[in-house]
Amino acid sequence: MIFDHIGLFVADLDQGRRKLEAILPIAAFSEPIEDVGLKVRIQFATDTSGVRYELVAPFGEGDPVSGVLASGQAILNHVAYRVADLDADMARLRGEGAIPLGPAAPAVAFGGRRVVFLLTRLRFILELVEGL
Repeated sequence: MIFDHIGLFVADLDQGRRKLEAILPIAAFSEPIEDVGLKVRIQFATDTSGVRYELVAPFGEGDPVSGVLASGQAILNHVAYRVADLDADMARLRGEGAIPLGPAAPAVAFGGRRVVFLLTRLRFILELVEGL
């Protein structure tokens, strides 16, 4: 497993960028990405130490972000790792009590490679991104 990013839920990418830049030493932003399948708009930010953040905003009916934002909880939403074998790592984590929050699905931000989100026994969400 290789660290990839920390996911932050925001209502709007523009507002999220401004707020993130105000509190962290952000060196660069990627272009925004719209993912119709996952119903999110995302944008990556990299700070001066190389840590990568993913701003995730709602995009379409039934998105996974709006309910979380309304609750005010889990705004710092997930920690993501790239894995060589998504299915094997998902099975291993399920054996450790992690619960998938949905099926693995292709993600535009990762060139169509599959991603899956799991709720761990430590009560944080872990995203696995297919491919090292």
